[in-house]
Amino acid sequence: MVNKKEKRKYGVSLSENMGQMKIQQMAFMIVAVFFFFVLVGLFFLGIWLNDIKGSASQLQKEQTISSLGVIADMPELNYDSSESMTIDEDKLIVMSGTLGKDYDLFWPVASIEVYKIYPSFTSIKECPSVDCNYYMIYDNKQNNTKAYSSYVSICKKVSERGSVYDRCEVGKLVVGMKIHDE
Repeated sequence: MVNKKEKRKYGVSLSENMGQMKIQQMAFMIVAVFFFFVLVGLFFLGIWLNDIKGSASQLQKEQTISSLGVIADMPELNYDSSESMTIDEDKLIVMSGTLGKDYDLFWPVASIEVYKIYPSFTSIKECPSVDCNYYMIYDNKQNNTKAYSSYVSICKKVSERGSVYDRCEVGKLVVGMKIHDE
């Protein structure tokens, strides 16, 4: 046992030293538990943010795929308002010329291209030209894009032997969407 002289000499009794030691241990444990929960929180935050990035890219893909139908049915390209996914070839020729370049803020995508795929062609000829099969409607020249496509009908009014009829060919509408860096 510590006598009263030793207690006065050091200013603190042995039981008071043990109490201070226990308080320090508890403080270190509280700090350790705090850091543990911070690390666990950062781990779950990282998983959550990764899931948000995946959801954002999935949403962007779905938006691009749905914009295929919207673009094909726009009055600027649509052949007949009662028919869906039908594109007017005459409008394509006009839009692939200089007029389509004025629509920079209008198109919600990075690029729009239309290919005639049937009847089959041996090479790609850009329109406007004779016997062309490729229409570049819009391209904002972004490097990091991904293309999505859908089949459409490319129609135009044709007059042969005194009768007017709709001549339709199978085409492919290709829409490019900018890929956001992760």
